[in-house]
Amino acid sequence: MNGNLAADTFKMICLGASGVFIGKLILQIAGCVGNDFGKCNGCNTGKCPIGITTQNPKLMQRLDVDRVAENIVNYILATDIELKKLLAPVGNSTLPIGRSDALVCVDKNVAERLQIQYSC
Repeated sequence: MNGNLAADTFKMICLGASGVFIGKLILQIAGCVGNDFGKCNGCNTGKCPIGITTQNPKLMQRLDVDRVAENIVNYILATDIELKKLLAPVGNSTLPIGRSDALVCVDKNVAERLQIQYSC
């Protein structure tokens, strides 16, 4: 996957997924510094340096809850708009679960090579 939530979600749903897990993405939007290579990943210790997964009042002060909430809402709204753009050329108003014929691509060359619909 390339990091574009809307495009990746659309692809997975077209290929049969009935849902997409975005928990890790939400934590990253909140400022989480953990990753797959072992940096931090101390969520279960209560010593989160960002203040996301802690009950320690001193660490909790590091987290600006209002800013994080606004960033998450903005990201979800932007994802919704992007999903609608991807749905438009397919002619659907609902997600085409399990319809690989509904796959679209935002790169014209790739769309031509794979013989799937192009969406700008």
